[in-house]
Amino acid sequence: SSASSAGCRWPSSAVGLLGAVGVARSRRKAVVTGVERKSKVARAPKPKASFNWEKQWYPVLPLSMLEGSGPEPIKLLNKDLVLWKDGDGEWRCNSGICPHRLAPLAHGRVNSDGQLMCRFHGWCFKGNGSCSKVPMAEGDEEAKARLLGQERSKLASYPTKIKKGLLFVWPHAGSEKEALGKDPFVPEELSESPNWSCFDVPAGWRVWLEQSWDPSHAPFLHQYALPNFAPEYASAMEPFQIQDLGDEGLKVSHGGYMQSNMGMKADRRFMPPCANSTSYLYPDGRIIGFNFYFIPTEPGKVRQITTSYFVPSKDEESKQKSNLSGNMMQMSKVVLKGRSLGSAETKVRRSW
Repeated sequence: SSASSAGCRWPSSAVGLLGAVGVARSRRKAVVTGVERKSKVARAPKPKASFNWEKQWYPVLPLSMLEGSGPEPIKLLNKDLVLWKDGDGEWRCNSGICPHRLAPLAHGRVNSDGQLMCRFHGWCFKGNGSCSKVPMAEGDEEAKARLLGQERSKLASYPTKIKKGLLFVWPHAGSEKEALGKDPFVPEELSESPNWSCFDVPAGWRVWLEQSWDPSHAPFLHQYALPNFAPEYASAMEPFQIQDLGDEGLKVSHGGYMQSNMGMKADRRFMPPCANSTSYLYPDGRIIGFNFYFIPTEPGKVRQITTSYFVPSKDEESKQKSNLSGNMMQMSKVVLKGRSLGSAETKVRRSW
């Protein structure tokens, strides 16, 4: 049955792009759209009525990119937020605009009391968003009673959590208990301090998530960026299976898509709201993994946070035979470093 008939609630991207690859390639038992296909889509429990995009954990920055106590401006789900470290050493996230004169709090500083101070008029705020000081109200008890600790002067406060070197934010105020009961998604295979990269890019969440679920583009688009990638090396992808997990996302397993990685087993996982975790298991036992986060910051833009990992083969004899200095062995070290391929050969030796 088709992905839509299986009740898939996620963009046709993850199902459609990969599904088209797994389907169009074969005349044996599969045809595209509206007819039975070789790719299998497992039915999931009926999804909930709605998916709350605010009640989710989003990584916003690697800790290695946060300096001192902040404040650091961030954009998340089109909200202006500010990150800062309080006097107890806890990272806080609050609305980034001062309720007094709408000044951006990221231009302020963390004072000696470990509170966030607005640069415009010196209003100070605790980690829970409560206004703790208004300098011009000192000595005026009536004014202080109207302003300090009151809803009218309070910043929205959002839960934060640190996991494997990433600072996560839960962009829904007032649901702290719910946030505490849910862990951010980070693959268990990663070390405790991965080498994260982070950059802001144009195009929306859906576009970036789609392309990360489309491995068949690799030998074409990455021809001059990665070794042994070229259109001449493209191969039909099989087998191909999709599992719809409802509000828990999607799982996909598929085979190789180039001459150099045929026999590989790939497992992909989309974990809402923004994670794509992929592992490639090769016949010789080595594993290459990638983890992508596509964080929707504002319309038409995302923050991309990525890392990769490599598990070598345990089979020493296989290592000697396979020349593991080749293509996929190096991928996790080559990404974004500009390896080039001058011209495609008629054949490429498999890297195992």
